[in-house]
Amino acid sequence: MNIFNQELRNAPCGIVFNENDEVLLVQSKAPSLKWGPPAGFPEYGESPSETIEREVAEETGISCEVIAPLGDCEYPELNTRLVIYVCMSLFGSIICPGEAAAVKWFSMDSLPENLSLSADYLYKAYELYRISTGI
Repeated sequence: MNIFNQELRNAPCGIVFNENDEVLLVQSKAPSLKWGPPAGFPEYGESPSETIEREVAEETGISCEVIAPLGDCEYPELNTRLVIYVCMSLFGSIICPGEAAAVKWFSMDSLPENLSLSADYLYKAYELYRISTGI
């Protein structure tokens, strides 16, 4: 079966910022070890916001709130379209479940080099976060 003939599956993705203006990133396990925002596929009946809030909590231990949509990014080779939202951290402590190699807050001026998503999305999300929260 050719995946390029199928419709892409939407995977909501949350770019989460905290009160220190840091962004929350998850490092995938080998072989890629790339850093990216938490994302995942919706469960039956879930809205994109509910999916993001659940995925962020499951993947990182952080509770968040979606504050604004940002856009999307297609990965045809994975049959996936990331639907990106900007989020604000509410509470929680970082955990690193078995599906991730690491979870960490990064300042916007010291992002890791091996990102799974273009840094441009993170910078745009940060601008929108600052506008939306009045910082």
